[in-house]
Amino acid sequence: MLQRLITRMGITLGIAALLAVTTAVPVNAQTPEGTVIHNVATVSFTDANSNAYSTVSASVDVTVGFVAGIDVVASAASVGPASPSANDTLFFPVNNIGNGRDSVAISENISVAGIITVTGYRVGATTYASLAALNTALAGAGIAPAGSITVKVVYSVTAGTGGLSTVYRLTATSVRNNSVSDNDATTVTPNLTAAVAVTPDGGQNLQRLPSNGTNYTFTFTVTNNATGPDGFDLLASHPGTAITIVSVNGTAGDSARITGLAAGATQSIAVVYSIGNVAAGTVDTLVLKARSLASPATSDNGFADLSVVRPSLTIVKVAFRDDKTTPIGAGTVLPGEFIQYRITVSNTGSAAATTVQVTDALPAELTFSGTTPDAAGWTLSNVGNNVTGDLSGNLAAGASRFFWVRASVN
Repeated sequence: MLQRLITRMGITLGIAALLAVTTAVPVNAQTPEGTVIHNVATVSFTDANSNAYSTVSASVDVTVGFVAGIDVVASAASVGPASPSANDTLFFPVNNIGNGRDSVAISENISVAGIITVTGYRVGATTYASLAALNTALAGAGIAPAGSITVKVVYSVTAGTGGLSTVYRLTATSVRNNSVSDNDATTVTPNLTAAVAVTPDGGQNLQRLPSNGTNYTFTFTVTNNATGPDGFDLLASHPGTAITIVSVNGTAGDSARITGLAAGATQSIAVVYSIGNVAAGTVDTLVLKARSLASPATSDNGFADLSVVRPSLTIVKVAFRDDKTTPIGAGTVLPGEFIQYRITVSNTGSAAATTVQVTDALPAELTFSGTTPDAAGWTLSNVGNNVTGDLSGNLAAGASRFFWVRASVN
């Protein structure tokens, strides 16, 4: 690349016919192409007697040839347009620092595809839809020595590319001597506006038993609402005493990090937790905070409310006459008479009870006769006057079940 010799004035040339050229002042002006350098040598002399003679001269003419010189200047080293945006413009003055009139051909390179899209090229008041159209126009218009044109590159920014960078490089090559060229570049980094949402935001009314070795999982959704890709630090917490955090997104402990989440994308985050051996009715809140890596001041919380539940059983035993209808109450029974005992189990707690088993040890004054379930689900047995009732499945909160035990009075 030739040394830049002219002052960068950044003056845009108007287009008259095709291009009008303005002149910048060179630092060290080169002898213009076509200049004829006329060089004369003269000899004067005398003889031994000091007689003077007419001078004799000789001359030679040399014509200055063409030397190409191109200087491309990026008006901005870096820019930060919005994402998305349209009709953004990069300015590239192209200076002719050679010694003769010249034209240029323009080429470009975009280092990372997909961030910007060039939509046109403008010189003066004319916009060209393609490089081919631009170069066709430039080929027929010369730039005077020390003159310049400004190429304006019009581009649009793709949505969701905030924070990403690409380098746009413009190269101008001499048409008269295509071995001479120059280039400059502008880094385009669309602005990243950080935004994140963590959902849900309550309303679950989760009911959890004390864990006793069994962990629970709740899944949050993290949404990147930024104008570009971002990563997030995740922190799970709880204000109460019931919850213990086990892992976040597969990482043991209460914190984790996710990276490279595209703009508008979501990721499911599993928080594994346990519930301590606390009283029924204890409330707590599972909280997940996501904090932007690009902008740590930007964060959002999602949360799930829960309460601790436990089953609580009561048992009632009532003695009836053998008709299962008449309560014996405070009455008396006679030897040989049959008594029907109705044994009722009720769950007055806030969670289902499992592995419910009732035992009834009949006293020595009675002899076991038989059992009758209220409905399917009971497994009833007797061994040595000791009756056992096992209820299959769960006894839901608020539910009651019963069975009959028949015995005779000795």
